[in-house]
Amino acid sequence: MSDKIKSLLKKLRRFGYNATPKSRTTDVVCNMKVNEGLITSEYRNKIYSFCSEHCKAQFDVNPAQYAD
Repeated sequence: MSDKIKSLLKKLRRFGYNATPKSRTTDVVCNMKVNEGLITSEYRNKIYSFCSEHCKAQFDVNPAQYAD
């Protein structure tokens, strides 16, 4: 891996990006694959991750509609 790529990944990790497959989940509103923990809401002691503030806001209005 080149030094440029390593440097870029290091910078991204500082902002919460993690490229490992186990840190991926699905946004329950739009079904898009997302990194866990970047944009979240908690409902019934479970953390849900979202692709955007828009999807989070939609979830927050009626979480029971999306919760599993």
